[in-house]
Amino acid sequence: MKCLAQVSRVDLAALAMASKAHRSLIVSPDFQLLRFQMGCLEPNLYVWLHVLPEPTPRWFILNPVHRRLRPIHLKSCKAPPESSSAFVLRSFGVFVVGGLVNGKPTSDVSFFDCFDNTWQSLPPMKMPRASASANIIDQKMYVLGGCGDDADSSNWAEVFDLDTETWEFLSVTSPRKMPLSIRQSMLMLQKNEVYAVDEDGQSFSFSPSNETISNGIADSKPGYRSDWCLIGGLLFCRGTRGKILWCSPYELDWKEVKGLDELSEYDISKLCRKSDKNKNIVVFWNSSSLGSEPLEIWSAEISLELRHPHELWGKIEWSGSVFTLDPLSHSYGGIKLLYAVSIRA
Repeated sequence: MKCLAQVSRVDLAALAMASKAHRSLIVSPDFQLLRFQMGCLEPNLYVWLHVLPEPTPRWFILNPVHRRLRPIHLKSCKAPPESSSAFVLRSFGVFVVGGLVNGKPTSDVSFFDCFDNTWQSLPPMKMPRASASANIIDQKMYVLGGCGDDADSSNWAEVFDLDTETWEFLSVTSPRKMPLSIRQSMLMLQKNEVYAVDEDGQSFSFSPSNETISNGIADSKPGYRSDWCLIGGLLFCRGTRGKILWCSPYELDWKEVKGLDELSEYDISKLCRKSDKNKNIVVFWNSSSLGSEPLEIWSAEISLELRHPHELWGKIEWSGSVFTLDPLSHSYGGIKLLYAVSIRA
Protein backbone atom coordinates (compact mmCIF):
# COMPACT_ATOMS: atom_id res chain seq x y z
CA MET A 1 0.00 0.00 0.00
CA LYS A 2 2.91 2.35 0.74
CA CYS A 3 4.36 1.67 -2.70
CA LEU A 4 1.04 2.50 -4.32
CA ALA A 5 0.81 5.73 -2.30
CA GLN A 6 3.92 7.03 -4.09
CA VAL A 7 2.33 6.72 -7.55
CA SER A 8 1.33 10.01 -9.21
CA ARG A 9 -2.28 11.12 -9.08
CA VAL A 10 -2.61 10.85 -12.88
CA ASP A 11 -1.42 7.23 -12.84
CA LEU A 12 -3.65 6.44 -9.87
CA ALA A 13 -6.65 7.72 -11.83
CA ALA A 14 -5.72 5.48 -14.78
CA LEU A 15 -5.32 2.51 -12.44
CA ALA A 16 -8.70 3.19 -10.84
CA MET A 17 -10.36 3.14 -14.26
CA ALA A 18 -8.70 -0.15 -15.19
CA SER A 19 -9.21 -2.04 -11.93
CA LYS A 20 -12.31 -2.06 -9.72
CA ALA A 21 -10.31 -3.62 -6.89
CA HIS A 22 -7.75 -0.82 -6.91
CA ARG A 23 -10.43 1.83 -7.39
CA SER A 24 -12.04 1.18 -3.99
CA LEU A 25 -8.62 1.40 -2.32
CA ILE A 26 -7.50 4.55 -4.14
CA VAL A 27 -10.63 6.54 -3.27
CA SER A 28 -10.67 5.42 0.38
CA PRO A 29 -10.00 8.07 3.09
CA ASP A 30 -7.33 5.82 4.66
CA PHE A 31 -5.33 5.74 1.43
CA GLN A 32 -5.55 9.52 1.01
CA LEU A 33 -4.44 9.99 4.61
CA LEU A 34 -1.45 7.69 4.02
CA ARG A 35 -0.39 9.76 0.99
CA PHE A 36 -0.66 12.89 3.13
CA GLN A 37 1.43 11.38 5.95
CA MET A 38 4.09 10.17 3.50
CA GLY A 39 4.32 13.57 1.81
CA CYS A 40 3.19 12.13 -1.52
CA LEU A 41 0.48 14.66 -2.26
CA GLU A 42 1.01 16.61 -5.49
CA PRO A 43 0.01 20.20 -6.26
CA ASN A 44 -3.04 20.37 -8.52
CA LEU A 45 -4.84 23.42 -9.86
CA TYR A 46 -8.47 23.52 -8.78
CA VAL A 47 -10.85 25.89 -10.54
CA TRP A 48 -14.26 27.09 -9.35
CA LEU A 49 -16.20 27.63 -12.58
CA HIS A 50 -19.74 28.80 -13.30
CA VAL A 51 -21.08 27.81 -16.70
CA LEU A 52 -24.24 29.86 -17.22
CA PRO A 53 -27.17 29.25 -17.13
CA GLU A 54 -26.36 26.36 -14.76
CA PRO A 55 -27.73 27.34 -11.31
CA THR A 56 -24.48 26.90 -9.38
CA PRO A 57 -20.70 26.81 -10.00
CA ARG A 58 -18.74 23.56 -10.15
CA TRP A 59 -15.23 22.45 -9.24
CA PHE A 60 -12.79 21.45 -11.98
CA ILE A 61 -9.21 20.20 -11.81
CA LEU A 62 -6.54 20.97 -14.41
CA ASN A 63 -5.08 17.72 -15.71
CA PRO A 64 -1.28 18.25 -15.64
CA VAL A 65 -0.66 15.93 -18.60
CA HIS A 66 -3.45 16.81 -21.03
CA ARG A 67 -3.79 20.37 -19.67
CA ARG A 68 -7.57 20.27 -19.75
CA LEU A 69 -10.07 21.18 -17.06
CA ARG A 70 -11.85 18.06 -15.86
CA PRO A 71 -15.08 18.30 -13.83
CA ILE A 72 -14.98 16.87 -10.33
CA HIS A 73 -17.88 14.57 -9.51
CA LEU A 74 -18.93 15.38 -5.96
CA LYS A 75 -19.96 12.65 -3.56
CA SER A 76 -22.17 15.09 -1.70
CA CYS A 77 -23.88 18.13 -3.12
CA LYS A 78 -25.06 21.50 -1.85
CA ALA A 79 -26.02 24.80 -3.41
CA PRO A 80 -23.00 27.09 -2.92
CA PRO A 81 -23.19 30.88 -3.32
CA GLU A 82 -23.34 32.21 -6.86
CA SER A 83 -20.60 34.81 -6.35
CA SER A 84 -18.82 37.22 -3.96
CA SER A 85 -17.60 34.48 -1.60
CA ALA A 86 -14.30 34.63 0.24
CA PHE A 87 -12.05 31.60 -0.33
CA VAL A 88 -9.51 30.34 2.18
CA LEU A 89 -7.06 27.54 1.43
CA ARG A 90 -6.36 25.07 4.22
CA SER A 91 -4.05 22.10 3.61
CA PHE A 92 -6.20 19.78 1.45
CA GLY A 93 -9.32 21.87 0.97
CA VAL A 94 -10.97 25.26 0.60
CA PHE A 95 -13.31 27.20 2.87
CA VAL A 96 -16.07 29.09 1.04
CA VAL A 97 -17.19 31.97 3.26
CA GLY A 98 -20.35 34.00 2.69
CA GLY A 99 -21.27 35.29 -0.75
CA LEU A 100 -24.48 36.03 -2.61
CA VAL A 101 -27.44 33.66 -2.78
CA ASN A 102 -30.33 34.95 -4.90
CA GLY A 103 -28.62 38.33 -4.85
CA LYS A 104 -28.51 38.60 -1.04
CA PRO A 105 -25.52 38.15 1.33
CA THR A 106 -25.40 34.87 3.20
CA SER A 107 -23.79 33.79 6.47
CA ASP A 108 -23.20 30.26 5.16
CA VAL A 109 -19.75 28.70 5.47
CA SER A 110 -18.68 25.41 3.88
CA PHE A 111 -15.51 23.41 3.28
CA PHE A 112 -14.63 21.60 0.06
CA ASP A 113 -12.56 18.53 0.93
CA CYS A 114 -10.24 17.63 -1.95
CA PHE A 115 -9.40 14.23 -0.44
CA ASP A 116 -12.85 12.77 -0.98
CA ASN A 117 -14.51 15.50 -3.10
CA THR A 118 -17.22 16.37 -0.59
CA TRP A 119 -18.81 19.52 0.80
CA GLN A 120 -18.97 19.96 4.55
CA SER A 121 -21.34 22.53 6.04
CA LEU A 122 -19.96 24.51 8.99
CA PRO A 123 -21.70 26.71 11.56
CA PRO A 124 -22.87 29.95 9.91
CA MET A 125 -21.33 33.33 10.68
CA LYS A 126 -23.10 35.75 12.98
CA MET A 127 -23.49 38.25 10.11
CA PRO A 128 -24.38 37.70 6.44
CA ARG A 129 -21.37 38.81 4.36
CA ALA A 130 -20.45 39.22 0.71
CA SER A 131 -17.07 40.29 -0.72
CA ALA A 132 -15.45 39.89 2.69
CA SER A 133 -11.82 39.08 3.48
CA ALA A 134 -11.00 35.76 5.15
CA ASN A 135 -7.64 34.41 6.35
CA ILE A 136 -6.42 31.72 8.75
CA ILE A 137 -3.92 32.57 11.49
CA ASP A 138 -3.02 30.14 14.30
CA GLN A 139 -6.00 27.81 13.86
CA LYS A 140 -8.47 30.67 13.68
CA MET A 141 -10.22 32.07 10.63
CA TYR A 142 -10.66 35.84 10.65
CA VAL A 143 -13.42 37.29 8.46
CA LEU A 144 -13.35 41.05 7.87
CA GLY A 145 -15.93 43.35 6.30
CA GLY A 146 -18.49 42.35 3.72
CA CYS A 147 -21.55 43.39 5.74
CA GLY A 148 -22.24 46.65 3.88
CA ASP A 149 -23.97 49.56 5.59
CA ASP A 150 -24.62 47.44 8.68
CA ALA A 151 -20.91 47.45 9.55
CA ASP A 152 -19.59 49.03 12.74
CA SER A 153 -16.66 48.31 15.06
CA SER A 154 -18.66 45.65 16.92
CA ASN A 155 -19.60 43.46 13.95
CA TRP A 156 -17.10 44.36 11.20
CA ALA A 157 -14.94 41.34 12.08
CA GLU A 158 -15.58 37.89 13.47
CA VAL A 159 -13.39 34.89 14.15
CA PHE A 160 -14.01 31.17 13.73
CA ASP A 161 -12.15 28.76 16.01
CA LEU A 162 -11.25 25.77 13.83
CA ASP A 163 -10.93 23.49 16.86
CA THR A 164 -14.21 24.30 18.63
CA GLU A 165 -16.08 25.36 15.44
CA THR A 166 -17.55 28.45 17.11
CA TRP A 167 -17.90 32.06 15.92
CA GLU A 168 -17.25 35.20 17.96
CA PHE A 169 -17.41 38.89 17.07
CA LEU A 170 -14.23 40.94 17.37
CA SER A 171 -14.47 44.49 18.66
CA VAL A 172 -11.96 46.21 16.39
CA THR A 173 -10.17 49.46 17.21
CA SER A 174 -9.62 51.65 14.17
CA PRO A 175 -8.42 55.24 13.60
CA ARG A 176 -10.67 55.42 10.54
CA LYS A 177 -14.12 54.53 9.33
CA MET A 178 -14.57 50.79 8.99
CA PRO A 179 -13.99 49.73 5.34
CA LEU A 180 -17.34 48.62 3.94
CA SER A 181 -15.87 46.68 1.03
CA ILE A 182 -12.45 45.05 0.86
CA ARG A 183 -11.06 44.90 -2.65
CA GLN A 184 -8.11 42.58 -1.94
CA SER A 185 -6.35 41.11 1.08
CA MET A 186 -3.26 39.05 1.77
CA LEU A 187 -2.01 37.19 4.83
CA MET A 188 1.48 38.41 5.74
CA LEU A 189 2.92 35.48 7.70
CA GLN A 190 6.07 37.26 8.88
CA LYS A 191 3.99 39.88 10.67
CA ASN A 192 1.03 37.62 11.47
CA GLU A 193 -1.40 40.18 10.11
CA VAL A 194 -3.80 40.75 7.24
CA TYR A 195 -2.83 43.42 4.70
CA ALA A 196 -5.71 44.75 2.61
CA VAL A 197 -6.99 47.50 0.33
CA ASP A 198 -10.52 48.90 0.54
CA GLU A 199 -12.86 50.08 -2.20
CA ASP A 200 -11.23 53.54 -2.20
CA GLY A 201 -7.72 52.19 -2.80
CA GLN A 202 -6.65 52.87 0.80
CA SER A 203 -4.49 50.16 2.36
CA PHE A 204 -4.64 49.02 5.96
CA SER A 205 -3.33 46.25 8.19
CA PHE A 206 -5.35 44.20 10.66
CA SER A 207 -3.57 42.63 13.62
CA PRO A 208 -5.53 39.76 15.24
CA SER A 209 -3.28 39.78 18.32
CA ASN A 210 -4.45 43.23 19.47
CA GLU A 211 -7.59 43.54 17.30
CA THR A 212 -6.54 46.85 15.73
CA ILE A 213 -6.46 48.40 12.26
CA SER A 214 -3.45 50.44 11.15
CA ASN A 215 -3.66 52.81 8.20
CA GLY A 216 -1.32 52.31 5.27
CA ILE A 217 -0.67 54.26 2.10
CA ALA A 218 -3.04 54.77 -0.81
CA ASP A 219 -2.64 52.80 -4.03
CA SER A 220 -0.13 54.64 -6.23
CA LYS A 221 -2.14 53.82 -9.36
CA PRO A 222 -5.80 53.42 -8.41
CA GLY A 223 -7.60 51.07 -10.75
CA TYR A 224 -8.53 47.47 -11.27
CA ARG A 225 -6.31 45.23 -9.14
CA SER A 226 -7.44 41.68 -8.50
CA ASP A 227 -6.17 38.24 -7.43
CA TRP A 228 -3.33 39.30 -5.17
CA CYS A 229 -0.63 36.64 -5.06
CA LEU A 230 2.50 36.67 -2.88
CA ILE A 231 5.58 35.12 -4.53
CA GLY A 232 9.14 35.51 -3.30
CA GLY A 233 8.21 38.41 -1.04
CA LEU A 234 6.54 40.36 -3.89
CA LEU A 235 2.86 41.02 -4.55
CA PHE A 236 1.43 40.17 -7.97
CA CYS A 237 -2.01 40.89 -9.39
CA ARG A 238 -3.84 41.03 -12.69
CA GLY A 239 -4.66 44.34 -14.29
CA THR A 240 -6.49 45.17 -17.50
CA ARG A 241 -5.65 44.20 -21.10
CA GLY A 242 -3.57 41.17 -20.17
CA LYS A 243 -1.25 43.03 -17.82
CA ILE A 244 0.33 41.39 -14.79
CA LEU A 245 1.50 43.87 -12.16
CA TRP A 246 3.89 43.57 -9.22
CA CYS A 247 5.05 45.62 -6.24
CA SER A 248 6.60 45.35 -2.80
CA PRO A 249 4.06 44.76 0.00
CA TYR A 250 2.99 47.85 1.95
CA GLU A 251 4.26 50.13 -0.86
CA LEU A 252 1.62 49.57 -3.59
CA ASP A 253 3.87 51.11 -6.23
CA TRP A 254 2.66 48.82 -9.01
CA LYS A 255 4.88 48.05 -12.00
CA GLU A 256 4.14 45.96 -15.08
CA VAL A 257 5.78 42.57 -15.64
CA LYS A 258 7.60 43.03 -18.94
CA GLY A 259 7.81 40.62 -21.88
CA LEU A 260 4.14 39.60 -21.96
CA ASP A 261 2.92 41.71 -24.88
CA GLU A 262 1.19 38.73 -26.52
CA LEU A 263 -1.33 38.72 -23.65
CA SER A 264 -2.34 42.34 -24.29
CA GLU A 265 -5.29 41.37 -26.52
CA TYR A 266 -6.91 39.36 -23.71
CA ASP A 267 -8.59 40.20 -20.41
CA ILE A 268 -7.16 37.86 -17.78
CA SER A 269 -10.02 36.51 -15.66
CA LYS A 270 -7.97 34.76 -12.97
CA LEU A 271 -4.38 34.64 -11.72
CA CYS A 272 -2.82 32.28 -9.19
CA ARG A 273 0.47 30.71 -8.16
CA LYS A 274 1.24 27.34 -9.75
CA SER A 275 2.12 25.72 -6.41
CA ASP A 276 3.55 26.48 -2.99
CA LYS A 277 7.01 25.33 -4.14
CA ASN A 278 6.89 26.73 -7.67
CA LYS A 279 7.17 30.48 -8.28
CA ASN A 280 5.49 30.40 -11.69
CA ILE A 281 2.19 32.16 -12.26
CA VAL A 282 -0.83 30.61 -14.00
CA VAL A 283 -3.41 32.84 -15.69
CA PHE A 284 -6.76 32.12 -17.33
CA TRP A 285 -8.85 34.07 -19.83
CA ASN A 286 -12.00 33.57 -21.90
CA SER A 287 -11.80 33.51 -25.67
CA SER A 288 -14.48 35.42 -27.55
CA SER A 289 -16.99 33.36 -29.47
CA LEU A 290 -18.42 34.41 -32.81
CA GLY A 291 -21.50 32.71 -34.20
CA SER A 292 -20.97 28.95 -34.20
CA GLU A 293 -17.38 29.08 -32.88
CA PRO A 294 -16.81 27.34 -29.54
CA LEU A 295 -16.38 29.33 -26.34
CA GLU A 296 -13.09 28.46 -24.68
CA ILE A 297 -11.06 29.12 -21.57
CA TRP A 298 -7.36 29.50 -22.22
CA SER A 299 -4.53 29.26 -19.74
CA ALA A 300 -0.84 30.11 -19.66
CA GLU A 301 2.01 29.35 -17.27
CA ILE A 302 4.47 32.21 -16.79
CA SER A 303 7.95 32.06 -15.28
CA LEU A 304 9.46 35.17 -13.70
CA GLU A 305 12.94 36.68 -13.81
CA LEU A 306 14.21 39.74 -11.91
CA ARG A 307 16.70 41.35 -14.30
CA HIS A 308 17.17 44.61 -12.42
CA PRO A 309 16.08 45.77 -8.94
CA HIS A 310 13.01 47.44 -10.43
CA GLU A 311 12.47 45.35 -13.58
CA LEU A 312 10.70 41.99 -13.66
CA TRP A 313 10.29 39.96 -16.84
CA GLY A 314 7.87 37.16 -17.60
CA LYS A 315 8.17 34.25 -20.04
CA ILE A 316 5.23 32.17 -21.24
CA GLU A 317 6.24 28.53 -20.72
CA TRP A 318 3.09 27.16 -22.31
CA SER A 319 -0.40 28.30 -23.27
CA GLY A 320 -3.48 26.71 -24.76
CA SER A 321 -7.17 25.98 -24.51
CA VAL A 322 -8.11 24.12 -21.31
CA PHE A 323 -11.91 24.14 -21.55
CA THR A 324 -14.33 24.24 -24.50
CA LEU A 325 -18.09 24.73 -24.86
CA ASP A 326 -19.63 23.95 -28.23
CA PRO A 327 -22.50 26.41 -28.89
CA LEU A 328 -24.21 23.83 -31.11
CA SER A 329 -24.61 21.41 -28.19
CA HIS A 330 -24.87 23.80 -25.24
CA SER A 331 -27.37 26.56 -24.54
CA TYR A 332 -24.98 28.65 -22.47
CA GLY A 333 -24.89 32.25 -21.36
CA GLY A 334 -21.18 32.53 -20.69
CA ILE A 335 -18.45 31.27 -18.37
CA LYS A 336 -17.38 32.85 -15.09
CA LEU A 337 -14.11 31.70 -13.58
CA LEU A 338 -14.59 32.54 -9.89
CA TYR A 339 -11.53 31.06 -8.18
CA ALA A 340 -8.36 29.13 -8.92
CA VAL A 341 -5.90 27.69 -6.42
CA SER A 342 -3.13 25.10 -6.16
CA ILE A 343 -3.91 22.36 -3.63
CA ARG A 344 -1.87 19.34 -2.65
CA ALA A 345 -4.22 16.38 -2.95
